[in-house]
Amino acid sequence: MQIKSITLYNSAGDKRTINFKLGQVNIITGESSRGKSALLEIVDYCLGRTKFRVPDGVIQDKVAWYAVLFQINSLQVLIAKPKPWANSTSQNQVYYDFGNNITIPELSQLEPNSNDEAIISFLSNLIGISPNETLAEEGASRRQFEASIRQAVFYIFQKQGTVANQDILFHRQQEPFIPQRIKDTIPYFLGAIQEDRLKLQKELRQARQKLAQAQSSLKEAESITKQRFIIGQNLLIEAQQVGLIDSNFIAEDTTDIFEALRSTLVWKAIEIIITGNDKFPELQTEVEEIRREFKQIHEKIVSAETFLKKETGFSKEANQQLLRLESINLFKADNNYPNQCPLCNSMLPEYIPSLSAMRESLANLQHSLKNVEVSQPRLLEYIQQLKEEREAIRQQIQEKELAIKAVIDEQEVAQKIRDTNAHIARIVGRISLYLETVELTDENSQIRLEIERLKKLIASYEQRLDISEIKANLDSILNRLGQQMTEWAKLLQLEHSDSPYRLDLDKLTVVADRPERPIPMDRMGSGKNWLGCHLIALLALHKHFVERDRPVPHFLILDQPTQIYFPSEEAYLKLQGTPLEEIMSANADKAAVERMFNFLFDVCEQLSPNFQIIVTEHANLGNNERFQNALVEEPWTDGRALVPESWIIRI
Repeated sequence: MQIKSITLYNSAGDKRTINFKLGQVNIITGESSRGKSALLEIVDYCLGRTKFRVPDGVIQDKVAWYAVLFQINSLQVLIAKPKPWANSTSQNQVYYDFGNNITIPELSQLEPNSNDEAIISFLSNLIGISPNETLAEEGASRRQFEASIRQAVFYIFQKQGTVANQDILFHRQQEPFIPQRIKDTIPYFLGAIQEDRLKLQKELRQARQKLAQAQSSLKEAESITKQRFIIGQNLLIEAQQVGLIDSNFIAEDTTDIFEALRSTLVWKAIEIIITGNDKFPELQTEVEEIRREFKQIHEKIVSAETFLKKETGFSKEANQQLLRLESINLFKADNNYPNQCPLCNSMLPEYIPSLSAMRESLANLQHSLKNVEVSQPRLLEYIQQLKEEREAIRQQIQEKELAIKAVIDEQEVAQKIRDTNAHIARIVGRISLYLETVELTDENSQIRLEIERLKKLIASYEQRLDISEIKANLDSILNRLGQQMTEWAKLLQLEHSDSPYRLDLDKLTVVADRPERPIPMDRMGSGKNWLGCHLIALLALHKHFVERDRPVPHFLILDQPTQIYFPSEEAYLKLQGTPLEEIMSANADKAAVERMFNFLFDVCEQLSPNFQIIVTEHANLGNNERFQNALVEEPWTDGRALVPESWIIRI
């Protein structure tokens, strides 16, 4: 994975693209505050860092989107991110595209289609970071996690404040928790941990589970074997109680018990035959229907009897009234006056009905009474008919209830058979288990052979996963890195270069092992030695990454490494990208500067085309042909910068 280009977009859609050469040293030189240091932050931002670290000022004000085109073998991947909204300091929305030949898109095409988390996973898989898990010492409180490309960035960036820092060696090492992250993940990136370690760990867990199950089965079998005669006798008695074995059978030894118990294994459950379907729901429905019919007829009978009772009462009262009214036959003629007594013809103080009216009332009463006497027999006949129907329905109900009882009895019998079958089946099952476990305890049994096989398999996994083996691999790798660092320390003429140099992962520093005592980087004198330690450590790591095909991006960005060769920061800033030879007053160690750049060129050529170095600088070696050929663009002076001048002056 190397950088093909970096592109900036302004809000008007204008683009500014910087193209880089793959597999070579790329140098950008120029004046201060031209945006050189921002390139590192832009690449980091597009590699899935959510926090926005591009410096405030013109770049943030004038740039709307940032894009980096990565070359990964034959595949190109474009990652573009907009600047955060308003005053926000983070942003995780991403536009990405990939293919064999990507064309830098226009601003109008940049619509987020992913996020940082997905891009980190995508790039990690693409550069070959396999499923992994960090190691943690026994009893450690920190959680294990999976290394990704976000941990690989520790080895590909060297900011201006880091590249010659005596206290820190790696990118972001000064931030909380980052040193431990580096220590946890560098064994994987170096290749000290197997790529298939997670798979081996899973297989080891599965093998241990199978071993535990097999040992549990064997333990249970051995426990049964110790009391197999007693257990066998008890099972024999149970089998006799349910009729599986003749109750008169007497076992004389274990062999007799085994043979008798084996004979029970041929038992088959009694078949339960129930003709037809289950009629219980159907019968129950029919009974409910008949009961509703019974209830309706009963209600009719009650209503008819109530009506009959009322008519009988009317007939009785009407007969008495009739007897009273029949006395009017004593009167021969109607009264001449409405208040004249028909009996004595005397005048009464109040009006009384006329004789004809009383006779009319008598006639009406006789007619009504006659109708009642005619309807009563019919009503009695109707009630009797209803009672007969009710009795017939009652008989039907009784018949259905008997049928339901028969079905229930049949089900109870079937359930008893089922219960008996289940009881016998449990006994047969226990007998079968007993006989199997007795056989399992044989010295040559399959379970014993399986246990031995699993133990050997687990031992093999444990050996391959042994942390001491990983530490041995790591020590071996660090020794080889140390040899390379020592060779390069002599080339750069570093202090203590007559002693072995090494990378100390416990303290994340470089150490020179003097005969009298080890000298760590922070106790070495001068910034030249600190810069040299950074270069030999980072390049030794990258040489290892490339040669061992480790999943770390194959580029290194160095921000202003030559600053330490000048007597003051003011002298360094005066360079402004002009040839070093033209500013003799800078009093820089020109030989050391050339030696450093030649070292970068040599290492990059040695690893070509699989390694890329990008250097941002104030210095400019005008007489160094390799340096001039490595310039990506004309020095950023006279208006040239990361952000075009036209973007700044545009109204």
